[in-house]
Amino acid sequence: MFKTNDTRSRVNYGNILLPPEGYTLNFAVGTTYSLDLEALTTVCLSLGLAEDTDSALLQNPVSMLNALQKVSEKVLIFCEAGQIKMPGAPNALSLMLEKMIVPIALPKARGINHYPAFHSKTWILQYVNAEGEYCYRFAVLSRNLTFDRSWDVSFSMDSSKTAKTAKKTQPIIEHLEFLRNQVKPTIQNARAKRSALRRLCESLDGVSFSTDSKEFGDDFEIMPLGIGSGAYDMNKDPLLCQKQWIADYSFHELVVFSPFVSGSLIEYWNKPEHSLTGTTRTLITRKSELSKFTAEQCSRFQVYTLKDDIVDGEEAVSDEAVEKQKQDIHAKIFLRKKYSDVDLYLGSMNATYSAVNKNVEMMIRLRTKNRYYNSDMFLQDLFCGKADNPQNPFELSSPKEALPDPAQETTNHLEQVVKAICRLPMKAVVTERDGKYDVSLEIGGHIPDEAITITPFRRNVPMRIENTMVFPQLDILQVSEFYMVRVESEDMAVERIVMVPTTGIPEERENAVVNSVVKDKRTFVEYVAFVLGDSYLLSLMEERTLAGAGSWNSGHESLPALYEKMLKTALEEPEKIGELGYLLQMITKEDIVPDEFRDLYATFKKTLRLK
Repeated sequence: MFKTNDTRSRVNYGNILLPPEGYTLNFAVGTTYSLDLEALTTVCLSLGLAEDTDSALLQNPVSMLNALQKVSEKVLIFCEAGQIKMPGAPNALSLMLEKMIVPIALPKARGINHYPAFHSKTWILQYVNAEGEYCYRFAVLSRNLTFDRSWDVSFSMDSSKTAKTAKKTQPIIEHLEFLRNQVKPTIQNARAKRSALRRLCESLDGVSFSTDSKEFGDDFEIMPLGIGSGAYDMNKDPLLCQKQWIADYSFHELVVFSPFVSGSLIEYWNKPEHSLTGTTRTLITRKSELSKFTAEQCSRFQVYTLKDDIVDGEEAVSDEAVEKQKQDIHAKIFLRKKYSDVDLYLGSMNATYSAVNKNVEMMIRLRTKNRYYNSDMFLQDLFCGKADNPQNPFELSSPKEALPDPAQETTNHLEQVVKAICRLPMKAVVTERDGKYDVSLEIGGHIPDEAITITPFRRNVPMRIENTMVFPQLDILQVSEFYMVRVESEDMAVERIVMVPTTGIPEERENAVVNSVVKDKRTFVEYVAFVLGDSYLLSLMEERTLAGAGSWNSGHESLPALYEKMLKTALEEPEKIGELGYLLQMITKEDIVPDEFRDLYATFKKTLRLK
């Protein structure tokens, strides 16, 4: 289950999202703290084309355009405002992600000196089959929607017609209602997004989920934190029970696996009042956290951290040929046992005060018996056997005094500046002028005093941020709700994408995106062949292109085969013909779509009664 030296225990992110056999995506809602636009594009491949996220199709702009076209109206991603990462090479296809993303900026809370975080990491997916029957998947993760290589955990379960757990689905609905309330009127297509979330909530009412696990059965509880009246209170849960006189206060075994910790929580679990006969406590965290608590606060714990050679690379725990990258733990796992009862907690919540009391988080608790799972089994999986096993990727550690880290302190400060900017009222207006576009940006309130620049996405001409700004003469593919903000202090800098509500974005911008990919007859034929599923034609096109066949590159040679495939598809999979209408509508360049193709499509559209 958690074997660190067994690749079979690893889960490909995209596989979590792939639809069940016979189903396609109808609607999906994802949540993440940080968001990488390239990672989101990759996820769309799984959602739109039912392809693995390692697929070679990622390198093909035609296939990615098709995937984005399929899911752009079916996916909503909520993330922490100011935590959208700049892609390495911004491309036009990224603009199609705009309508999917809703940034959330939580207000300041009492008791902490930083902004609380929207830290939930979940997926709620609705699939549909040819008969119009729905099925659902709920996934809770510790991983953000990025390419980070750190060690994470995920759990997913599908809806079940035989399980009797419908009441346990209510927290998912409460979570979605919270998200619905975060879709402010200034968000692009806000009404449609809110309506889609309302329909998903209604459709989940009465749906049961099953873990399909012999160890845990259907004894689970979904725990959304920080969402207001529908939130789960972790301080009333056995894991963090505050009432010493009730039975849940004590335990026999506790494992805390958390990359970030607060000394106050470690001290709470360390109290002798929690102990019974033979009680054991284990903390697994990052080396950087060893200064967050004292030896006295963890005196009853065994503390482990990843070995340095594992942080620096992965070869020690796997024979897999992978690129060497720095990594650390990022999973959040808690295991608590009392007598024969075992609770396993998974999700986004760190062992920190803010996570438990201030942030928006999502956890799931799985309950089982000691004979099925316990801390010994869990730790043996993590340690590749006994703790003293030389293959154990973890080592015993102890708290240490930490010298101030000016670089980290500066980075943390710059991150908070970005968050402050995201909480300022902002709006932009696009005006066409001589075939180009001027963007007027207005920012209300006090702008932080740090050195801050801002520039439109895909136009790297940063300007010092001011309350009123104009970005003149942008190309249509440089007009976007995405803006790159850079905050600097001495030799340190943080760059993030912020989203600004923008009016006047040209309706033909999506046409321009499509035309930037489907720019000649060959790419047009490739797109159509891809939609129709003609793998033979696609392979032949690739072979002849490599061979330098000029006539094939023009697309003429492939058209008769394509028409034959269209006839067959119209009979067997008519819905695919409908997909081609989007392409014909978007292409504005002349001499790309042959007249006979448009005529043939018009015939199919009339015969099949396509809209």
